[in-house]
Amino acid sequence: MKKALMIIAIVAIVVIAGSLLYYFVFFKPGLQQKDLEFQKEKYQIEQKEKQDNKQEELNKKAGLINALAGLEKWHNDSLDQAYKDYRAQWDKECERLGLEPESALPNNTADTFNKYYDDARKRIDESYQSQKDDIYKLFE
Repeated sequence: MKKALMIIAIVAIVVIAGSLLYYFVFFKPGLQQKDLEFQKEKYQIEQKEKQDNKQEELNKKAGLINALAGLEKWHNDSLDQAYKDYRAQWDKECERLGLEPESALPNNTADTFNKYYDDARKRIDESYQSQKDDIYKLFE
């Protein structure tokens, strides 16, 4: 009976030792490896999201800059055209009155042309500011 108990005890110790060996040598490192792979994948996803967000922000800024540049060109072109129209009307009136181009016009006529030109500039500036505000809202 003592011999049988000893054999049972030895078998139990061997089984326990084998279980511990299996757990610490094979099972636990496998869990740690999977956890490491999970953490690595999570880190890569976070980095990709950061990079995507950064790229999206850069694209947004580039879009804003392009839109503002286009608006600025429109504004300058419109102001130039308004001035050209003003000068053309002025010169046409000078010609109608028998004067040289760019001559002085009677005060009431000059005031009328100047008012039309100032109104045109004001409308262009107001439209420019309104569109600029809209662009900034669009790219918020």
